[in-house]
Amino acid sequence: MQRVFLMMLLVLACAAGTGAESIVTAESIEEAEFAYDRGDYTQAARLFSPLAEQGMASAQFYLGLMHERGRGVRQDYRTALRWFRKSAAQGYAGPQNSLGLMYERGRGVRKDFVRALMWYNLAVAMSSGDEGKTAMKRRDHLTSQMTAQQIEQAQEMSQRCRQSQFKTCD
Repeated sequence: MQRVFLMMLLVLACAAGTGAESIVTAESIEEAEFAYDRGDYTQAARLFSPLAEQGMASAQFYLGLMHERGRGVRQDYRTALRWFRKSAAQGYAGPQNSLGLMYERGRGVRKDFVRALMWYNLAVAMSSGDEGKTAMKRRDHLTSQMTAQQIEQAQEMSQRCRQSQFKTCD
């Protein structure tokens, strides 16, 4: 019965001009997220990888988290940074906040408070709710340790990054 329903959905989507790949992708991302949520990180990594390679920001973010924490994959901060950057470049606050944290703590990169603040500023501008509050707390904590000149430099970098549509951020 489920196969019949999926086939009908596929036919309707194709008739409506939606490609079959978007249905497969939607189903695949959901399956990957379920695997991640239940703690089956190896399966989640296997499912997220092709989606991330195709440019899906949420899959890129999940892979970044998994590499950062060593869940289902070898812990590798440089790989986490690569996935976070790809997702952040699509305007997503979660990976922008993660990049800020990595620069603040020097994980996989040289510790750089100015660059960390730039990413926190971007995350604050792009988010709301709990995610926005987290980014604001991190930003405010970091600015308490910085000079006015460093803060100004980070603000200029944030503005340049946004104006370039995330092409000149690093």
